[in-house]
Amino acid sequence: MADKITIDVLTLDSVQCAACGYMMESIAALPDDIQDMIQYSEWSIKNKEGIGKFIEMKGKVLPTIAIEGDLVFESIIPQYEELIDEMAKRAPSEEMKNRLMSLRDEGFDFAKIAENLKKAGAGLKTKAG
Repeated sequence: MADKITIDVLTLDSVQCAACGYMMESIAALPDDIQDMIQYSEWSIKNKEGIGKFIEMKGKVLPTIAIEGDLVFESIIPQYEELIDEMAKRAPSEEMKNRLMSLRDEGFDFAKIAENLKKAGAGLKTKAG
């Protein structure tokens, strides 16, 4: 398979902002098969690195999910199928696109909220420091 799909989540703070946490979890709750195809990061505007990314990506609102540099979900927490569709549109290969679409009906795994947020690294980059 080709390279991974890059997903950037622009947030205020995924620990203290509920909507930001939901955005991060929408990525972290994706099935393992999809996790293997993506690379994602939280960019909190509470630190210089996050502010820089927000400006670089021309962010307008928080939270926002960007896929392959495209601001896709601006202040809208995506449904599972919407997220898969947008990742598939930007997949680096036809093989990856087809694999994503084959997993479209699997759904989020919200049974482990704390584990998902820990896996997402929620809050790890929100303190200046």
